[in-house]
Amino acid sequence: MKKIKVDIIIPICSGDAHELEWSINKQLNFFRKNLQKYNWQIIIVNNGHNEGRILNIIKKLMEKNKEIKYIYTPYPGRGHGLKKAWLNSNADTIMYMDLDLSTDLKYVIPLIKEITNGNDIVTGSRYVGGALIKRTLARLILSKTYNTVFTRLILGAKFKDSQCGFKAINKKTAKELIPQIKDNNWFFDTELLYLGQKKGYNIKEIPIKWIEDKNSRVKLFKTSLDYIKKIIELKKRKI
Repeated sequence: MKKIKVDIIIPICSGDAHELEWSINKQLNFFRKNLQKYNWQIIIVNNGHNEGRILNIIKKLMEKNKEIKYIYTPYPGRGHGLKKAWLNSNADTIMYMDLDLSTDLKYVIPLIKEITNGNDIVTGSRYVGGALIKRTLARLILSKTYNTVFTRLILGAKFKDSQCGFKAINKKTAKELIPQIKDNNWFFDTELLYLGQKKGYNIKEIPIKWIEDKNSRVKLFKTSLDYIKKIIELKKRKI
């Protein structure tokens, strides 16, 4: 039987050099043990950063591991990299997760299985029953507010966690939906799920174990204000 092909996308930016090798090696060890029934590969997506240190680490990893591929986009912003990687992929299941591995790797398996079971989009969720989460109180309050007051009340979202950097999509849905996403930064995730819901795709949330990265470079309040502005724009958009 032909193995299901899975692409695991890892977007990176300029400040990721310190954890890049650690993260990729941890992923390789886990996937080699647990994804043997799949034809998988890791695709590192570098969003507009040409620093020698990052490029040297990527080159070293690729020389040692045939499962690693590399994509470069000259534009900064996670959305740019994800769009390019997802649209260029020919895998049956295309997923992405953050380099810091805030989400426990064991949840990669149910994420992939839910796509093969017929769902179009599957997302990790910190706010559904069975999820385990560890983060600072300030970030928890802001995240909860965003995912209730703004996404659920204003957008009418049925999903409970729009921001989690742990998602999968099938090939057909990616080709149809990704070109319609306008945001190229952190709001990419919310827009993906909202457009998917509005257009009738099957979306599945799975509970995950998630531990906040204390070194996160996301500017909390600035990002939150940007999200609110984009939610209003998204609400007004004709879909």
